[in-house]
Amino acid sequence: MKLPNDIVVPFYIDEAQVRGRLVRLGSELNQILVNHSYPPIINRYLAELVTIGVALSTDTKQEGLFTLQITGGQIIKMMVVDVTSEGEVRACAKWNEESLNILLEGTNNSPSLRELFANAFLVFTIDLVNKDDRYQAVVELTGSTLSECMHHFFRQSDQVPTGLVVGTQTDAISEDYLAASIILQKLPPSSDFSEEKIEKEIDDWFTDLSLLGTVTKQELLDKNLAPNTLLYQLFHERNIRVLPSREIVSKCYCSRQRIEEILSNFSESDLTDMIIDGKISVTCEFCNETQIFNKTEIDEIVQFGK
Repeated sequence: MKLPNDIVVPFYIDEAQVRGRLVRLGSELNQILVNHSYPPIINRYLAELVTIGVALSTDTKQEGLFTLQITGGQIIKMMVVDVTSEGEVRACAKWNEESLNILLEGTNNSPSLRELFANAFLVFTIDLVNKDDRYQAVVELTGSTLSECMHHFFRQSDQVPTGLVVGTQTDAISEDYLAASIILQKLPPSSDFSEEKIEKEIDDWFTDLSLLGTVTKQELLDKNLAPNTLLYQLFHERNIRVLPSREIVSKCYCSRQRIEEILSNFSESDLTDMIIDGKISVTCEFCNETQIFNKTEIDEIVQFGK
């Protein structure tokens, strides 16, 4: 299966009163999944979360890091997606292997989202480089699909009205993933808008949501259906304006230097406890790469931290 380019296509409709983004992920998404040896059920939900995270985080021109995570679950304990303002994405997951195997056996490999993520919370965090304040919203993970959970998230976290559709599938032979999503968000009306104009905007918004609801999973994931063509098919009656696409890449920003800086914050006794067979090994949970520090390098880190 030839995978499509990994891109985000921004667009506006209704004279820029509604903004949207179409996301399609293929090879870069699979690179994220290949970095790990996760079970298929974990890959499926992580692929969805990556796609949603990209859709949510690529609507600002400000430099920063956007994190979407599910945390606190009993079986799948954590899933996290980081997206930089440059379109660099990384993701990882943690789960209770024994509990997951028992659940899969008891549900014929078809557990519900609620069973997998029992008691979990959805957390969206924005860290902008040029702002001191850190925005974070936390809501209970509620819904039977991740799309439903995101709609609940926006209702509860006082965000702009949002519509979202997501689709994923795997190739039967290669097991490569395809994932896509479309998000719509209604912008606040201008202060000088008349009551009649505001009412029309509300009517237009519900029309936009209805049109979004007509897209099929097959259309979302059709490699032969160009993103612009799909958007025009959906919203050609809504005065749509499509902007240039942006590339999405799989990239972890861990480095040996950053790990050294982290290790330097530990006491000498703590570092000594980390030594196994004369060395310290640190593996990044996102890219799964391991950095090894020998005795000489550890001594240098101890001196640096003093």
